[in-house]
Amino acid sequence: MSKYTDKLEKIANVHLEKHPAHIVDSTALAFDREKMLVHVKGPTILELGYGDGDWTTRLIELFGKSYVVDASEKLLKHAVETHGMKVTVFHSLFEEFTPPMGMKFNTIVATHILEHVDDTIRVLKRCKEWITPDGVVIIIVPNATSLHRQLAVMMGIQKTVYDFSPRDHEVGHQRVYDLPALRRDVALAGFEITYERGLFLKILPNSMMTEFPNALIKALVDISDQLPADLMANLALVIKPIV
Repeated sequence: MSKYTDKLEKIANVHLEKHPAHIVDSTALAFDREKMLVHVKGPTILELGYGDGDWTTRLIELFGKSYVVDASEKLLKHAVETHGMKVTVFHSLFEEFTPPMGMKFNTIVATHILEHVDDTIRVLKRCKEWITPDGVVIIIVPNATSLHRQLAVMMGIQKTVYDFSPRDHEVGHQRVYDLPALRRDVALAGFEITYERGLFLKILPNSMMTEFPNALIKALVDISDQLPADLMANLALVIKPIV
């Protein structure tokens, strides 16, 4: 894990410092999260990554407990300081994680994770080992064909929608998914999709949205209920193993 330590802790700082552009992201993701919580099965939930901790807070509110695996000691320390005995943390890379005593989870939450890992399919295959027979994995990833990325190409800011933005580099993205690529990786890992949607009509980069009121950001998330998934900032899936 040592070769990843500096990189992971640098990304952890992005989550903990909450500069204005990150606050825009967190606000939108909070509204995204409320649309996906209905798909979480309890009582036992594993989060891949702690991030800003907002998923953990909501899962504890709903189910009383959450389990978090993360390779960042800084984020796990923050999780324990914030939630105490209501969170159980595991310090590990996802690829190396083994739940204690064969523990299985009803839901695995993998939001804004697959774009970071070295091998998406390997991580998803590991998830199959950790869930109950009727368990599900909830995925959210940034969308390459988001409206704001398409606008960036038209403006000459990016050559293609698949180019990394400064924000992608800052938070350690290794890929930017479009919907066909996400569907392909899910299928190759042995899962089927039970629910699929887009989230958040993002019209500008975060840095240009810092003055947007929360009501407007919520409206931009809510309108995604009515629009094609491939135009939204984020892609969301609920998947289960093919049996």
